[in-house]
Amino acid sequence: MSNNKISNEFRKNIRSLNLSKDILNAFESVDRTLFFDPFFIDKINGFDPIPLGYGEYSDDVTLLSKMLTILSPSKNWDVLEIGTGSGYSTALLSTMVKKILTVEYNEKLAIEAKERLMSNGFFNIKFLAGDCSELDDRAGSFDAVIVYAGCMHSPYAALNLLKKNGVAVFPMGTEMLQQIIMYKNIPLAPEDNPYKRYKFLDTCTIQSIKGVYGFNNKAVDIIVQTGEGGS
Repeated sequence: MSNNKISNEFRKNIRSLNLSKDILNAFESVDRTLFFDPFFIDKINGFDPIPLGYGEYSDDVTLLSKMLTILSPSKNWDVLEIGTGSGYSTALLSTMVKKILTVEYNEKLAIEAKERLMSNGFFNIKFLAGDCSELDDRAGSFDAVIVYAGCMHSPYAALNLLKKNGVAVFPMGTEMLQQIIMYKNIPLAPEDNPYKRYKFLDTCTIQSIKGVYGFNNKAVDIIVQTGEGGS
């Protein structure tokens, strides 16, 4: 998994973000060129989203690094990742945690990412293709959840799989602007506001998650407009 194939340009760029040692090591140990079409070599060395095919794009590296910093992965964690994409973010996580279940809505992307990761030695990963809203306890329980797409409201199906005191990081808001949310599955007293579990952090703009939690699902607009919801 580890190699020295990331470019000096990308190494310089990623070091400019002043990341923690563990997260910086992950970025420096994973060869980005494995995950993207060589046609986009200029973008591979930078931070901007990269076309993946099927109308999908990779994560903005600055936002990805920020979300990983908030999550603060631990070596003994089982992690649920929503949004496999090319598999690059999955590879980064793979170097920092014990096990990953990664879910990708686009089946073709999921298959390509699985082949790419398995053929390059990332073996602590299980793969699912489909809508994360259909997850249930058969998927297991997790120390952490990370969602690489914008949600109209909390991705309840994923949050319900968190262990006690487990942490989730996901962007939530409207199509034009979201906030990065850190959610912690702490016990609540009957009188507690459910939003005691939520911390609202930096703003961002990211593509919509697919399925019922996405921006185009008008049925859940009322949750954002009134502040109702929470799990």
